[in-house]
Amino acid sequence: MDLIQAAWMIRDLGQPVSALHICEDSSLIAGGWDGALKKWDSEGGLLWSVECEDRIETILLVKELVVVTSGLHITCICEGEIQWIHPLEGSADLLSFFEGQIIATSSVYDIEHGDFMESAVWRFSMEGELIQVDRMDEKPWFLHSDDQLVIGLGRPKCGALIDNNHQSLATDSPVTCGVSGTEEILIGHADGTISSLSGSEISKEPSSIESLICTEGGFVSALESGDLVARKASGSELWNAKGGQVATHSASFNNLHWCGRYEVSSGSIEVRDAEGKLLTSSKTSKPRVSIAAQNRVAFGFEDGQVLLWEKGLFERRLKEDSESSDGRRSALAAKLRSLRE
Repeated sequence: MDLIQAAWMIRDLGQPVSALHICEDSSLIAGGWDGALKKWDSEGGLLWSVECEDRIETILLVKELVVVTSGLHITCICEGEIQWIHPLEGSADLLSFFEGQIIATSSVYDIEHGDFMESAVWRFSMEGELIQVDRMDEKPWFLHSDDQLVIGLGRPKCGALIDNNHQSLATDSPVTCGVSGTEEILIGHADGTISSLSGSEISKEPSSIESLICTEGGFVSALESGDLVARKASGSELWNAKGGQVATHSASFNNLHWCGRYEVSSGSIEVRDAEGKLLTSSKTSKPRVSIAAQNRVAFGFEDGQVLLWEKGLFERRLKEDSESSDGRRSALAAKLRSLRE
């Protein structure tokens, strides 16, 4: 199956895509490397477009507000109009909403030392008023809020901050990523460990954990080596797949796993079922980001294109491709039989 031809919607952001968000009403927001931010409705019609300060790193929805980290700033948009902008110290990275406040993280990278030297956690009101800023030596690599605020930390302290209290994890290796599952929060580490927030080790992989996503009953980790490893919630392995570097991956409808890989100047998308069987793949421009929600999955690419697949259309195209393949196999079998006769 040609994945590009099976896409329900193709749009062009006009610059490399750096962030995506699928809303509850199935509308789609895309942010770009140079600060473009666009929103399309569930039918693909453009609702609004704004220009922010710089590269869009994270998109957060709070009621009617769209909040983004943009270069060195945090920017708040409502119905396509910028409401307020606040500069941070260093690059603006992660966003969350906790106890009525917008939480943002920032980090300062020191080129001479080749490492992040100072970071901060900022708290804003929904009106843009700065409430509090907490500075630290560690860069936050994971931010999550539910009934508690969780921040996964890099060097030197590592571990996690939970409601501003430091907690050690299963390893003292720096946190690289994290994901909130249905039962618990999983944390990925530079030494290949995947741990739970409670401090137990879930699994140990052969290289650094680049990203984690949750699936039905488990999770998939993308490793620095390019490997994908799918495991049950208990940690037992379900499947693994090798390949080029993983730029992004998402779990979508029907428990499908979508992976965007890249080489030097090109990329590909792979779709696997719950057992890890490769259902289809296609060569693409270099993929950068992806997201899945509301029976839809979307990818953003280096060339500025945004592709979105919808469950119903994807299932029909997959079935048509399977029936076509069965027909070709039947025709070939009949030809072989006639030759033998």
